[in-house]
Amino acid sequence: MFAVFGMGVADFCGAMSDPVQSRPNARGVGELSRLLELELIQKRATWKQASQRNRSLRTAAFLFLFLLIAGCVFGFFFVFTRVNEERPNRPAATEHR
Repeated sequence: MFAVFGMGVADFCGAMSDPVQSRPNARGVGELSRLLELELIQKRATWKQASQRNRSLRTAAFLFLFLLIAGCVFGFFFVFTRVNEERPNRPAATEHR
């Protein structure tokens, strides 16, 4: 039982001390770095497009709310001016006792 465990540790230590396997390939690291940089550039472009889309949606929402509120204010103004014009035209109510 201990002999099997000891062999596993020896194999692991032997693999870790191998200088060829532990040293990364310089060409592979540079290529990996370049690929990661390209991926980051693509993600930044995607984020920028999403940001512009969200900004235009937000602008459209505020414009819609502004037009809705302005329409309501104009409507209330129109209704109240009509009510004020109708009020003097009504006959005066007489009191009956």
